[in-house]
Amino acid sequence: MNLATRLTGQFRRARHVRPGPPRRRSARRRAAVAVAVGFVAYVALQAGLGVAAERSLYLRDPGYADKELRLARQEAAYPGAPSVVMLGTSRTGYGFHAPRVREQLAAARGGPVMAFNFGIPASGPVTHLVYLRRLLAAGHRPDLLLVEVLPPTLADLPLTPDPAGPRGPLEARFFFGDRLRHDELDTVIGYGFPAADVRAKWRASVVTPWHALRFPLLGRLTPSALPWHLRYDWSRTADPAGWSTPIVDSVTPELYAAGLKRAAGEYRDILHDLQPTGGGARALADLLALCRAERLPVRLVLMPESEGFRAIYPPRTTERVNAFLAGLCAEYGCGLTDARAWLPDAAFTDGHHQLRSGAEAFSDRLVREVLSPIFGPTAP
Repeated sequence: MNLATRLTGQFRRARHVRPGPPRRRSARRRAAVAVAVGFVAYVALQAGLGVAAERSLYLRDPGYADKELRLARQEAAYPGAPSVVMLGTSRTGYGFHAPRVREQLAAARGGPVMAFNFGIPASGPVTHLVYLRRLLAAGHRPDLLLVEVLPPTLADLPLTPDPAGPRGPLEARFFFGDRLRHDELDTVIGYGFPAADVRAKWRASVVTPWHALRFPLLGRLTPSALPWHLRYDWSRTADPAGWSTPIVDSVTPELYAAGLKRAAGEYRDILHDLQPTGGGARALADLLALCRAERLPVRLVLMPESEGFRAIYPPRTTERVNAFLAGLCAEYGCGLTDARAWLPDAAFTDGHHQLRSGAEAFSDRLVREVLSPIFGPTAP
């Protein structure tokens, strides 16, 4: 049989091959449609959450958003009253007893006052500058802004275990691009935050937000499903005036010693030869410049520290910090309250975070020596 005959036979047999069963073809079509619909839904969900997170900080930066909402409610509760807001770290969060400040200052001046605690853990001058810009853009303008200065945040530090690696502010280890809006990225990068990491984390929060923002999301929905350090719900434990009530009212000498040892281990190397010339120091100066441009009264505050914690500072570091802050205050016309030695050791859990008794004593003295002279009595 020649080649032409074989090909002709195969062609004739092919003409009689029946297509697959209609049911099988229909199942394949349904499967393809399901995959396509699933892909479109996946893209839509990612895009929708990414847009929502960029427009609203409720998901992107829960700590800020929760406190900003509380601040707005306090302003509405005390319309037209003189106001004082304090930006700071967890030291401020536990130490600035805003309800007590409000009550005592109102009694001293004979009229209503609004006081709010905007302390956020693991923050610093760069974070505070970003937050102040957000607050001003949202229309929050306190009559007095208190800004905590945590000296370790003023230095440039290694951001990786490699001492020869990139350097930047201490807060760059905690304040990441997924908590920032796009127009805030260049700001933090300009103060020494690692550009590639900041942009990558922000990009992931927009492109794949269901994964990148999974911890804030779960922290909103089911916080008990996460370990405490991943819940992003620290600010939700604050009272209506932003004050974070200390978990315990007292600690044993053994617990205090252990806490002080832990704190010393965290900060001793940073304070050993601290030079207040890093990105945090520049951000603090820019924050004061912004306040001056906005005609916003501002005062710097060094929060209380125990005698044991103050002993971690070498004399040269204390001198440098004092000289740096004095220079800033002279340049920008702001006040400085040095409260480092205001409280006894028994007022702290670990040498620098205050117990309730410490917060009460610090806030009382702050009202008496700083705030009352600034606000003065109401006119008769």
